[in-house]
Amino acid sequence: MWLAWALVLWVVLFWRLGYASFWDPDEAWYATATSEMMASGDWLAPRFNGAPFFDKPILFYLLQMVAFALLGQNEAAARMVPALSAIGVFAGTAWFGTRLFGAATARLGTLMLALLPATFALSTYAIVDMTFTAFLFPGLALIVIAAMEERPALQYPGYVLVALAVLTKGPLALALAGLAFGVTLVIAPDARERLLRLRWISGAGLAIAISAPWFVYMWMRFGDAFVEGYFLRENLWLYSRPLFASTTSQLFYVRVAAVGLLPWTPLLLGRVVDIARGVRCPAQERLLWAWAISVVGFFSFSHFRLDHYIYPAAPALCLLAAKEWNRFRGAVRIAPHWGTAVGAGAVPVVMIAAGIALGVLIYRVPLELSPIVGLVPIAFVAGGVALLFQLWNRQWRPPFPGHIAGAILLTYALVLVVALPRFEDAKPVKRLAIELAARATEPNSVATYNMDRWNPSWRFYLRQNVRRLETIDEVQSFFDEAGERFCLMLRDDYDELKQRGLVMRIVSERPGLFVTSGRALRRDRRQAWRSFVVVSNRLADTPDAAGVHVLRDPARLPE
Repeated sequence: MWLAWALVLWVVLFWRLGYASFWDPDEAWYATATSEMMASGDWLAPRFNGAPFFDKPILFYLLQMVAFALLGQNEAAARMVPALSAIGVFAGTAWFGTRLFGAATARLGTLMLALLPATFALSTYAIVDMTFTAFLFPGLALIVIAAMEERPALQYPGYVLVALAVLTKGPLALALAGLAFGVTLVIAPDARERLLRLRWISGAGLAIAISAPWFVYMWMRFGDAFVEGYFLRENLWLYSRPLFASTTSQLFYVRVAAVGLLPWTPLLLGRVVDIARGVRCPAQERLLWAWAISVVGFFSFSHFRLDHYIYPAAPALCLLAAKEWNRFRGAVRIAPHWGTAVGAGAVPVVMIAAGIALGVLIYRVPLELSPIVGLVPIAFVAGGVALLFQLWNRQWRPPFPGHIAGAILLTYALVLVVALPRFEDAKPVKRLAIELAARATEPNSVATYNMDRWNPSWRFYLRQNVRRLETIDEVQSFFDEAGERFCLMLRDDYDELKQRGLVMRIVSERPGLFVTSGRALRRDRRQAWRSFVVVSNRLADTPDAAGVHVLRDPARLPE
């Protein structure tokens, strides 16, 4: 058992943790801000590219600083924080599941959670969501168990963890906790009296007392800029206003949850059908439904939507799925649970369909992948077929889903061994930055042009501030400055600038993937590969002692 868990944790969390360069842009934003904090000695105010960075509170950066101090400023250290946070999420899920449903369901639910694609991605992606979940979900679990088992002392470490969640991702933690409390009071009347006996006012005061000083400090230091940049823009306006174009509907997160929980989604749908038919739903189960409904519902009304925002709901949904799987294994009669029975029978069908879909997806990825990745769809189909036969032989009582776990774990191993190196070869920014850094460029002499997605990585690997250029006039003004200037851009933009009259030379050029997300790769497969160039305003390799350099051909400039 312990060896099996060690294998799961190694493959999902730590194997090749630092192999890939940063996936743009979010990872490098946080890593760069942490690096700048360490360089400046200012450990309380995050900065990016020399300017105050109001994206998230301080705790994640402080944890990354510890990792950087111990392991160096590199990708593995940056990702160590979410990887270790995932262990905290697993531990909290296992403990909470044991208290609610027993050890067997807790183990299965934790395994389901560990093998989710979202867990595999977010535990090795240096952003705050896994760490946020590691504080918030166990914190609320402690508070709930304090009420349900009448152990009031447990609520206080729960409030402390909620405060740490606030310091990781902001007041969102309090909003989700408060909404979940309200939903629970409505849909779980059996737990209402015990929940109301907790010291909620004292708990809220403790959480605020722990988390508020940093926000007060930032307000006193940066004034209205912090209020507008963090509280208004990064929280209130991002939630309530369409600051960025979005094509998603309010059902976006319902679809994300349904797809993200595959192949276990049918179990939850079957349980919903059984509850609608009048099958009893105990208070322990309602507590988990209340949390999942609160997280998915809260973000569904936001104007800005990213799929990983609802990850804090995943532990609860996995425990619910595990409960249904084990409930049906031990059911005396199928009839009272026919919704769950149909859901369990659909799991192997979903695995087979997923194998076919993965085969198509592998074919469409614009990379030369080894034929060995063909084992992925084969493993999914074989696991689904094997589980289907087991269900048939056991009169539709589901066994331990070892075939599913094995297929998913094999998929992750092949991604790390086969696909990840190909993706890394196709990502040009780190290599271009290392080549340019070897030139010992002057401070303030490097820029990017129309490279928003790659700006953070370019800045991290160069280890100097990078200027962001968005118009031709800005490029011209930058190149007009004394000394040699360098700019990262796409070859298409370089050709356009040349046609507009700017005279430059290419210092380095590398082809690479223009997009790296799965959705974008499927959509833009023919346009996925672009050429990235670093250009200089100096036309000769020999230095110009007089500091004179040609920047443009006046005859070709537009009037």
